[in-house]
Amino acid sequence: MVEQALDNMLSGADQAMVNAFTSGFRVAQTRLAIEKCLPDPNAVAAALESSQIIALAILVREQMDPAQFSSAYRPFATVLPAPGYEPAAPIDRQIAHLLRVLPTLKGDTEAEVAAVAKVLSERPKAAGTAAGAVPSTITAGLDPAANYAAAWKLVISTANEIGRTQAFRMMQETAEQVAPHDGLGIVGFAGVAAGGIFMRDVLPVEKVLLLYEPFAAAFPYESLGKI
Repeated sequence: MVEQALDNMLSGADQAMVNAFTSGFRVAQTRLAIEKCLPDPNAVAAALESSQIIALAILVREQMDPAQFSSAYRPFATVLPAPGYEPAAPIDRQIAHLLRVLPTLKGDTEAEVAAVAKVLSERPKAAGTAAGAVPSTITAGLDPAANYAAAWKLVISTANEIGRTQAFRMMQETAEQVAPHDGLGIVGFAGVAAGGIFMRDVLPVEKVLLLYEPFAAAFPYESLGKI
């Protein structure tokens, strides 16, 4: 969806700049920089693709609204803050905003939340062995569901260690109560997102963003508490 939106905007961008970040020397430079941080070649491939999308988003940033740009920039947000970065709102304001907007989820937006939640709750299937089948390099090297589960276990253990279990559970249950209960299966994920935000001050921010990811397109994390 991000790529399609960018394609519609890039017709007015500098074509030389577009080419620089999709082929040639600039791509090679970017790959080398990423390889210094990520030893896994499958992770490098995914990060390179994300960096190309982000570079193109920066080129057409004036055509994008802030939430749209934030969504495109998210893969690198914790490594290198985006242009115009503003610190996240206080935790209580973020949670209040989330609880306010969760009941408004419906239609295609809610279906997208459910689709992302499904990816984060199901381990990837093994690549097929039929003749000519080509396994996905991203699926082969990364496991979003395992990372999501590990991040949630970290939240629970941290809450127990610092004596926040009761308040943490209450926040989780409150979010689950206000989320849509219409069979799309996002109730539990709403609780996870709220729990992650509640523990934001004692967690690596990338863990918080991962736990919030199902709702990132509908309500960008960067927008929580800013309205």
